[in-house]
Amino acid sequence: MKNTPIICVVAVSLGAISLLSGSTDATACAGDPSMSVADACHKTSAWQGQRELELCRQTLRGARDGLTASAYGVIAVRAALQSSEATESAGKKLAQDPKISEDARAVYQSCVDMYGFAHADVAAMEGALKACSLADFRRFWEGALASVDHCARKLQLVDGDVLRRTVEADRERILLAFILGGLSFPKL
Repeated sequence: MKNTPIICVVAVSLGAISLLSGSTDATACAGDPSMSVADACHKTSAWQGQRELELCRQTLRGARDGLTASAYGVIAVRAALQSSEATESAGKKLAQDPKISEDARAVYQSCVDMYGFAHADVAAMEGALKACSLADFRRFWEGALASVDHCARKLQLVDGDVLRRTVEADRERILLAFILGGLSFPKL
């Protein structure tokens, strides 16, 4: 058991490497521009501001310059997916915590259920990007946001909720994935 922390670090590192080195190839969509990471993040900040710029830089850290907008979008989608999976896992633990009131556990379980839908929609965003389908990309993004927003509204019922910030961060990551991926479509 002495090697457990090392194994965990290696597993997390390999997960981060696979996120950035996994195939981000999308079908060459008409109008899908190549750009630097800095340009992609600058374009997202034009939509949202400084906070989105920092999130973009953090998300694309380690990505190489010159990828297509859809490839950066795929990286952001995968980051949103990882984040939402972690939130869903935390929600499951809270929903099963006997120290928390039954009403609060029910709220957390509702969030877990909605995150199942969000997870499926975020995962489908990648497929829509790779298929150059703006209509599907937008539909899956809207579905993911609706599920996350439902959870956020429910969490307002829980005093001292510990999951709200995480859910807000997931929402920002999903929005970033939409903006970055949307750069691959000439008129989003």
